Amino acid sequence: MIFDGIDDIPWGELTYAYDGDCDVPALVRSLLVEEEAFAAADELLNELFHQGGFVCTAAPAILPFLVEAAGSPRVPCRPAVLEIIALLAGTAAEVAPRWLAPEWPRAWTRARPGLLALLADENPAVRAAAIQALGDDGDDPDEVARALLARWPDPDVSVRTDTLLALGHLAGRLSAAVLPETLIFLREQADGPDVHHAMDAALALAKALPGRPIRPAPIIAGLTAEPVAPPHVAERVLYGLDGPGGDAVRLALLASPDRRLRAAAVSAAGDTLTRRRVPGLLTAVRGCVGGLDDPARALAILAAHARREDATDADLMAAHLDGPAAYIALWGLAWSGDDRAVPRLARLLTGRKTGFPLHTVHAERHRFWPREPSLGELLRPCAPWAGSLVPVIAPHLRPGSAGDFRRALLETLATWAATRAADVAGVVPELTALLDHDDRALAARVLGEIGPGAAPAVPGLERLLGAGDGGAAVEIAWAHFRVTGDPGPALHILGPRLGDDHHVARRLGDLGPHAAAHVPTLRLLAGSGDDWTAHEAAHALLKITGEGVHALMRPVSDLLEGRPSAVAPAAARALTGVGELSRGHLAIIRAVLADDRRHSDRGGVAAISEDLELRALLAERLRQEGGTRPARPAP
Repeated sequence: MIFDGIDDIPWGELTYAYDGDCDVPALVRSLLVEEEAFAAADELLNELFHQGGFVCTAAPAILPFLVEAAGSPRVPCRPAVLEIIALLAGTAAEVAPRWLAPEWPRAWTRARPGLLALLADENPAVRAAAIQALGDDGDDPDEVARALLARWPDPDVSVRTDTLLALGHLAGRLSAAVLPETLIFLREQADGPDVHHAMDAALALAKALPGRPIRPAPIIAGLTAEPVAPPHVAERVLYGLDGPGGDAVRLALLASPDRRLRAAAVSAAGDTLTRRRVPGLLTAVRGCVGGLDDPARALAILAAHARREDATDADLMAAHLDGPAAYIALWGLAWSGDDRAVPRLARLLTGRKTGFPLHTVHAERHRFWPREPSLGELLRPCAPWAGSLVPVIAPHLRPGSAGDFRRALLETLATWAATRAADVAGVVPELTALLDHDDRALAARVLGEIGPGAAPAVPGLERLLGAGDGGAAVEIAWAHFRVTGDPGPALHILGPRLGDDHHVARRLGDLGPHAAAHVPTLRLLAGSGDDWTAHEAAHALLKITGEGVHALMRPVSDLLEGRPSAVAPAAARALTGVGELSRGHLAIIRAVLADDRRHSDRGGVAAISEDLELRALLAERLRQEGGTRPARPAP
């Protein structure tokens, strides 16, 4: 009798991936009912896997019944049942032992024979699904590989593809007895007459031999041969390739006559360029913009690379200012430093809704995120146009304006004031009024960046000195010093707070030698295990005594070990104010600039823009050394 014994298991005592509020025996039996089977499989998937991350105790208990269902012709959704098994097996192969149900390994060993038998099932969809389920076998991968090799060639082309890819996936776990024959088989298929199988075998070899050069020719041939691979297949292949061989495949597809393949290659190029600098790839993206049905993603890649010192794509962006990708074109034009962006930016800032997000959202590291930057990120490089844009911004600084929009603009003004204090000083009255508002900390920050030009705000700052706690008190005390030049109130307020927050060290350091009494504490903080605390203390020491260079170099040297951090760009910026660096420090900087990895702990377009900013800062630091004039880093 099918599913015999399912009612004897105490399902209510087991854990589930979701809430476990289900009748497991009833769901499993529903797999036999044509009208209920697929819905039951979906519910079982939700209860057993949900979003992954662990294997619940219900999984090993239900596994034999799932294998039984997958082998029964009476179940109309057998591939969907095998998908559940594959997801659970994949999770079991990835998670730490503490996230794995203790009974899972034993249950999997008992389930394997039933899954192996399904490799001979008459339904090709079942055979393919069984291969997926067995692909993460960590108990006896040799047995799985031998079974796959023994059944080659399968009569179904899709199953043959899955077989080749599964062998590549299994290879890293195969024994010395099985690995050689598996690699020989894959090499033979990679050299075979069937271009699609040759591509699959080349991809399997790339998986089986990580770090080895990828053979681009069979992959290019497989993607471009008729019938041309659909975009989702091309993207999957391209995203999985790395190194020069992968770049060669992407470059070939960027020049393909097929628009769909070009679009897939653009997407994969964006992903690659978040991880590595590949100037040739960027040039190829630039060259195919006009041949895309939707140029938005390609324009976003180019916009992320746009810089004032190299406005390569300004004309290209200007040509798209009135098209469907206008917001991306404006972003690229603004970051290129092209004056044609100013009227559009002014018009954008007149309203409260700009179309750009008000908050920076961090993408997963090493993934290209083809959405626009935040409003603050868009405007940060636009300081040279502050004279034209500050009057447009001023009305939005009033207390009754939209809060999130106002705060984004205040942060922008603080950045601009560092180099355009006279222009930003035009909003000192609005900033002074905000000192009696919840945004007083941000308003004080902008006033402090303006410096002596914000003198009309002094009475308001003095009235608030020492009042309140946290960031506002620190920013007001610092702003008072920056505007008046009087260190007394700031020393009195900031000194006792040193160590509470790394921002205090940043502000105290700006007092220079006036803060000499706090040097011992700052030396202790510079050795902190917290990156920001150590950095701000070291930077403060640099400004007060001239010491602290070694601590500032630490996050820069970490880049060579593949450990980027949010502190690294700040450290590079601080190093531009250092006197003479040692030969060792200069060698580290040169090595970082020569390293093509993206030096950023963020993903998406930020990985590109932050890496380029850091490189520009380090290159400037080298230029400060006599006789050292490195070429501008390639994007």
